[in-house]
Amino acid sequence: MFKTPTLRNVATRRAFFHNGRFHALEDAVRFYVRRDTDAEHWFPKSARGAIDKFDDLPRGLRGNVDTITAPLDRRRGQPTVWNDAEIADVVAFLKTLTDGYRAL
Repeated sequence: MFKTPTLRNVATRRAFFHNGRFHALEDAVRFYVRRDTDAEHWFPKSARGAIDKFDDLPRGLRGNVDTITAPLDRRRGQPTVWNDAEIADVVAFLKTLTDGYRAL
């Protein structure tokens, strides 16, 4: 399990996720919205040709990934929970959580 950071000043972060994979808030939100409907965009294929979801986690921890709470409950081929305009709205809201304080 990973400790979930606060959303305070989330728009000022330079890296997102436990591995720093994303460097833009928009990309992090888009990943969550489309992670399961477009998994081949985010994850590599295994040697057998199957999508290797959550490949950056040890196999024993992959079962801890939330796949039942919206928007993380979608399956390939289903519509996403949010469209691009709604993703932009969520990002705009998250940017309002910036208070001007920056930790050193």
